[in-house]
Amino acid sequence: MRFPIDTSKVTLLAIGQPQPQVEYKSTNAKVDANGTPLYRVPVVLGGTGERTDPTTTITVASPTAPNLKSGDTLTASNLVANSWTLRGSDGHERSGVTLRADRLDVARGKAAAQ
Repeated sequence: MRFPIDTSKVTLLAIGQPQPQVEYKSTNAKVDANGTPLYRVPVVLGGTGERTDPTTTITVASPTAPNLKSGDTLTASNLVANSWTLRGSDGHERSGVTLRADRLDVARGKAAAQ
């Protein structure tokens, strides 16, 4: 399921460098349906109302690594939470949530990812 996220009250702060997303148990770069490479950007989410700000990653498709650095405040276009469930070879089921955005920009207006 895809759940849209209203980012108007949340602050996104980059806390590391964008890294290419790779296929599970492989070193092959993961791509979206259009063949565009996927990058994972580590962020901290401020303003969530939690006692401590949660850290996570946001996946974004971009032809090149997003042009941002640790400490940049970001804006996200069309940020969604995707739920997932997988059954491992041992029969145990795992599930979680990933964040994906169409685009990330440095809040000062510089383009970060397309």
